[in-house]
Amino acid sequence: MHMHMVVGLVLHTTLLAIVGYALLWSAAKAEGLVALIGRLLGLWVFLLAILSVAAVVAMHLSGGKLFGMDMHDHGPGMHRWGPPPGDMAPPPPPPPTPAQAAPPAKP
Repeated sequence: MHMHMVVGLVLHTTLLAIVGYALLWSAAKAEGLVALIGRLLGLWVFLLAILSVAAVVAMHLSGGKLFGMDMHDHGPGMHRWGPPPGDMAPPPPPPPTPAQAAPPAKP
């Protein structure tokens, strides 16, 4: 796993955990429907933090292919300049005419 991926994972998970804690703390101070919505949002944010860690670990364990999908390989012709190789190649140049093929005769 690349170091920048680990740093990004730690920073984003920490941020999500702080936001989830703040939501749960403020929901504990609230009453009624606001408390219910705050608890649901706080649990949802904690679930997102856990799922982001699980997704990065699963992608690392599967060799960079999350759930077997190749994330870096796109279809033919995508992210390239020009047509893809194969049937879409430009046609060959026409054969030379007889006047162009024969050099002029010397007297």
